[in-house]
Parts: sequence; structure tokens; C-alpha cells
Amino acid sequence: MKLDSRNLSQQVSAGIIVGLSAVIYSVAYGALLFSGPLAAQVGFGITITLITAIAGALLGVFSEEKTFISGPDSNTISVLVSVLATVGALSLDQQQGFRLMLGVITMTTVLSALTFYAVAHYKLTGLVRYIPFPVMAGILASTGWLMASGAMNIVAATPFSMAGLDHFLADPLRPELGYALLVVFVLFALERRVKGPLLIPLVMITATLLVYLPPLRDVVQANREDWLFSGLGRTPWLPPWELDWSWQDLLVLLRNAPAMLVVCFVGVLTILLSVASLELNFGKEFDLERVLRAHAQTSVVTAALGGFVGIISIGRTMLNHQTHGGKLAGVIAAGICLAVLLGAGGIIATIPKAALGGLVLYLGLGMLRQWIWNQWGKISLLELSEILLILVLVANFGFLSGFAAGVLISCVMFAVTCSRIPLASLTADLSLLTSSVVRPQQQVEALKLHGPATVVYRLSGYVFFGSASSIDNVFRQMSMHEMQGVVLDFTRVSGIDRSALGVFQRILRRYHALPVRFYLVHAEHNKASLLSLANDPVAGLHLQFFASLDHALEAAEEAVLDSHRQEWLDSDCFGFLSNPEDQRNLRTHCEFRHVGATEYLCREGEFSNEMFFVENGSLDVIKAKSGGAGFRLARLLKGAIVGELAFATGEARTASIVAVTESRVYVLHKDSLTRMRAEHPDLAMLLDQMVIQKISQTLVRTNKLLTTLTT
Repeated sequence: MKLDSRNLSQQVSAGIIVGLSAVIYSVAYGALLFSGPLAAQVGFGITITLITAIAGALLGVFSEEKTFISGPDSNTISVLVSVLATVGALSLDQQQGFRLMLGVITMTTVLSALTFYAVAHYKLTGLVRYIPFPVMAGILASTGWLMASGAMNIVAATPFSMAGLDHFLADPLRPELGYALLVVFVLFALERRVKGPLLIPLVMITATLLVYLPPLRDVVQANREDWLFSGLGRTPWLPPWELDWSWQDLLVLLRNAPAMLVVCFVGVLTILLSVASLELNFGKEFDLERVLRAHAQTSVVTAALGGFVGIISIGRTMLNHQTHGGKLAGVIAAGICLAVLLGAGGIIATIPKAALGGLVLYLGLGMLRQWIWNQWGKISLLELSEILLILVLVANFGFLSGFAAGVLISCVMFAVTCSRIPLASLTADLSLLTSSVVRPQQQVEALKLHGPATVVYRLSGYVFFGSASSIDNVFRQMSMHEMQGVVLDFTRVSGIDRSALGVFQRILRRYHALPVRFYLVHAEHNKASLLSLANDPVAGLHLQFFASLDHALEAAEEAVLDSHRQEWLDSDCFGFLSNPEDQRNLRTHCEFRHVGATEYLCREGEFSNEMFFVENGSLDVIKAKSGGAGFRLARLLKGAIVGELAFATGEARTASIVAVTESRVYVLHKDSLTRMRAEHPDLAMLLDQMVIQKISQTLVRTNKLLTTLTT
């Protein structure tokens, strides 16, 4: 972009606004970082956050989006505060305790940089979408609670705890506390009227000026220690390489490493959620891996300088974007933060604690509102209860306990929910769902009559103990002694738990004495698991395995037909003609053909004027497939009639017919049909009726096949 005078003025103004906003946030978060018993070291807290703000203002220089601004973040800092409080509770001398706290900050920043880089390198950014919403909302609501508690600690050393309550009740009339609450009220009252990130700087400047005007000026001067940060002057700095750690210090740091990893997790989560929000605001997508790498780079810089991990800021990024800022604006903002760091500590000391505490309290309550109050009516009462439980656990036992409990509860809720979801995505029987075998009418009627005794279940999803038990309950409610077969299709099952296999084994053993056959259809990825069921000599007694549902249905049909053979034994390819004389006349107009195994009766794409009547044998209708062997559309057995569609339309054949076994076929040519129409018009009319009926049955069978493939 060409930098003319207009663009330069825009960059400078945007940089000043963003820089001042970053300074105010840094001071507030620095006070939060070293609050309560650590308030005497608040200068170090402000130094740490200003270093973080300096590096974060330069994020756009190394990112795909030039307006990106990062800095100290409330989510990660509130978690870090709880870690520092744990270290502060140890019985250590003041120097050792302070050294360990700076060590915790440095080590957390290094771990965050490594985490950001690892998540980006292994392309794990999508995993954030698998974290249950109640867990994310609970963690973010908990950070809001800790921020609010820390704010009360900044203002009046009264955190949201029993100790803080006792302290407040001992002296409830605290003017500085009332002033902080007034700041909070004003911020909430104006947030809808003052648009954009200018609200906080304006309110903070006004709140600071008011304490130096009558009548507050006299109150502040009389209680200066309660209202103002003392002893700041020049902000102190202790670089990491000057820290002298002992082995005992390192052991303390290692014991707190899990809590530091929670900061890393919250940091990754906050970055991804913030970028998702910015994508909506900017109307474009960002490279999440690249954003995380940029955060890793800035975190390394801040760790080397003694700063804290910075997180991309939605507010400051949008402020930079809306004021037409860019990379130069980020550099200017970094310069302003650096100037404050080097010599403006006295200015910071003039900002009242109540104003900063009120700002932090406003931000914390805003997060509580967003992740608890605003969720009312949008999520279930159970999910809302889980969010509140995580908040309570975090407030009392820390983030690790809250996060672990949230994940555990979500796993239990997921298991319960899955157990209620029907495992079978398709439920039918052989009278409704048939194989692709083209059978004579007598066999079709036999399957319609006896097909309900063989049920078909297509299973889907992941099969574990609970979902397998639901299938077991279905079988228990059935009259299994009246059943002939059960087809279980596992081709759409993503995985099978070992406990679920135990349930299916129990089902097979329970009904082994009954004449019920089980047909299991497997996919390649679960073949070994299902085949293991056959290792049990009792459970595998009536068990058959198939690689496709169509072949399993065919085997089940053959079993049904075999047990009712007398109903279709006399099936004949000319059986649609009730008059034996008509059957003889049709045979005389046909050509008899013997087809050897693997020999083609006709090929796909050929133009043909022939229709086939299968007197005996077995043939497959094969559809060609590019790059490999074709797949079977239908199987033709004794009594089948095929080729009527191409015969009637004159179009090219849509599939090939190949003999599976030696077969005997009658072939009716179109010229023979013409001669038959002249010699036996009634016979020709019966043949036409049969062709129309066959085409109708073919359409029905095709629809069923499509349903099987797509359901």
C-alpha cells in the first residue's frame, strides 16, 4: 500500500488509539496479576503485561492480516492468577516466592509457545470443535468469575471467597469499592450507546480525572494507600536470565506444570474462538495454523524478555481495523507501550485502583453474562447446570478439577445420549427388502409370505456396550422361536467396542438351540472383529459372514425358499402362461441356447432385439465399472426372464449378462415376435402383458436397490 500523507495520518491516529487502549488493558491486567498479598509487586505485573502488549502490537507484522493485535488476555491471566496464588500460599521467604512466581510466568509462556507451535505443526486446530460446548463455556465463565474476584481483590482486598466476605463484613462502607461499582455501572450503561472499543479508554480517563477533583480528591488523599498504586515511579524489570533458581525451585515449577498446561489449553481455545469471531467480522477466512505460529513467535519473544503469553484481541484488532490502521499502526502502538514501560510509571501510579478494578470487574461480569446468562433458553437445563458446576469447581478447586469434571460429565452425557439413539438406521424384513436376484413369480410370492420371519437391521455409528444392548433388548422382545433368520449389516459401523462384541456373542449363544440363522455383513475395517465371533463353537453355530448386504440377503432368501421348496419347485420360465399349448407355441418361436460357465449371453452397450428365458442354471447381470471389475446388479436363476427392457425399447443394453454356471436359455428374437403376432395374436398379447409387468417389477426392484444403497 502506498503511504501518502492521508494514509500516514490514519496509521498514526490508529496507532495512538490502539496503543493507549493497550496500555490501559495492560495496567489493569498487571494489577490483576499481582493483586491482594502480591500488590506490593504490582510494578512487575504491569511491566510483564506491557512487554506482552509491545510484542502483541507487532503481531500484524508477522501475520496474514495486517490489523491483528494481540496482548495480555483476561482468560489466560485469570488462570495464571490461580497458579500464582498456589505458589504464594507456599511457606517461602519473600525473595524465593517472588522468584518462583516470575519463573511460573516465564515457564508458562514457553509452554504456551511450544503448544501453539505443536497444534499448528500437526494441524490439530480442528480438534477445538470436538470439545463439548458446556466445557468451553464453563471454562470461559470460570475465567469471568476469577476476573471478577481478582477485581475485588485489586479494589479492596475482598475476593469472592469466605476470607474476602469476612474482610468485607468487617468494613462494608468502602468508598473505593463504591467507586469501582460506579465504574462498572457506567460501563454497562454506556456499552450500547458508545459503539466500538473507544468506550473503555473514555471511561477510564474520565474515572481517573474525577478522583482528582473535589470532593473525591480529599477522600483519596486521606486514604492514598487504598486508592492508588504506591511506589511505582519507574516500572521495575527483572529479565529471566537473571533469575537464580535452585533444584527445589524447579521441582515446585514442575509440580505446577499441569496448571500451566491449562493456561496453554485456554490460550489455544481463546485464540481459535477469537479468530472465528474475527472471520465473521472481516467476512473472510484466516489460516488458523499460521495464526498460531505467529502467536508462538511472539510468545518466544515475550518469554525471553520476561513477559507473558499474548492472545489475539478482538477489541483492539477491530479498533485497528475500523480506524484504517495496519502494520505501521501496530508499530506505533508498540512504541507507545514501550514509552510507558520505560518512563511513565509515575503516570500509571495516578490511575486509581478503583478505576482499574472496576474495569476488570466489568470485563469479568461481561464474560459471566455471555457464557451463563445469555445461554439461558439456548441450551438445555442439563448443559447449563454443567457450566455452573464447572464454574463452582474452578472457583473452589482450580481449573484442572473443573476441566476434568466437565470432560467426564460430557463423556457420560454423550454415552447416555448415544445409548438412546437407535443403532439400526434401517429395519426391514425379506418381504420388504429383497436381494438383486431375479426370481420367478412363485419364489417371489413365497418370499412375500415367509419373508417376515427374517429381519434385516442396518447398523450405523460406533457400536459400544450400551448401543449393542439396545439391539439385545429388541431380540428379547421378539418371538425368536418363530424367526428364521437375522441379517445384521455392519458395513456402516465405524467401530465396534470389545464389550459390544461380548453382547453379540451372548445373543448368538442364547439362541443357538433355535433354528435361527444369523447373517453378518462386514466392512473391511471391522471384518476381523466380527469374524472373531465365529471362534466360539456355540455362538458360531448358525453364523454366516458376507462382504455385502446383497449377498447376505440372497443367502437368507435361499434359506427361506429351501425350507418352503414345495411352494415354488415347479417354477418355469414360461409359467406366466397358464395354457400348456401357449407354452409350447412360445417355445417353438424361441431359439434354444446352451451357455457355458463364464460365457457372456450379451454385453453392455450392444444393440439387441432379443429377450431371454432362463430354463436352468445361474447368470449374473454385471454393470461395468471404470478402473476395476464390474458389480452385480442382479442374479438370474431358473425361471427368470431378462432383457425385456432393451427388447421393448430398442435401446442399447445397460449391463452385461454372464453365466455363473452352465445354463440353458431360450432366446426370443424380434422377428420371431413379429411372426408370432401374425400367427398367435392372443399369445403375443399375453407376452406384452408379461413384459409390461416385468418392467414394472424391475422399476420397483431398482428403487429398493437404491434405497438399500443410500439409506
